[in-house]
Amino acid sequence: MIFTYQHTCKKGQQAYILSSTPFKSVKKKKEKDKYDLPFLGEGHYLWEENIEAAKRWGIKHYNNNYNVVEFTDLEIPEEEILDFLNRRHLQYFNELRKLYIEKLPERKKWRLGVWIEFLKSLNKETPGLFPFNYFRADENLPDVQENEKIKERINFVDGLYYYTYLSPLHIICVIDKKSLKLKNKSIVV
Repeated sequence: MIFTYQHTCKKGQQAYILSSTPFKSVKKKKEKDKYDLPFLGEGHYLWEENIEAAKRWGIKHYNNNYNVVEFTDLEIPEEEILDFLNRRHLQYFNELRKLYIEKLPERKKWRLGVWIEFLKSLNKETPGLFPFNYFRADENLPDVQENEKIKERINFVDGLYYYTYLSPLHIICVIDKKSLKLKNKSIVV
């Protein structure tokens, strides 16, 4: 897969940003023994060909004090990605979940980031079980009006409520950024 990706970060010195991005998103302590994990676990987050989403993130999460770095022609090896937009990949992920939920039913309540971190840790013990360095997903916002405005929904036919999005929010999480095959990187905002 070759796409252009954007990474939003706090505004800073350009040379440092260009040499260090993408920055890693890590779990944050909420309260005693409770943590907040990023959407797809710890890693380096990129927007897939969506500069507007990158800007919105900067406005909201960095109080409009942000930079957007763009990576053009970034190549992601297909065998290293778990793509939550791919039915076969979802089937593999759900089969793993089912296996570990059978062992401990409380796991059914786990969020996606917790599952990914759990499976990444199992892969260290059993190499090949969860051999992914990239995760791809479609982000949906809890505020339906905001979601509809950002993603631009269109109905398939008149009179029926079936629809699709013309501007989905695809995100990529990269575990090991050293594996990124970067050809071009520039600050665009």
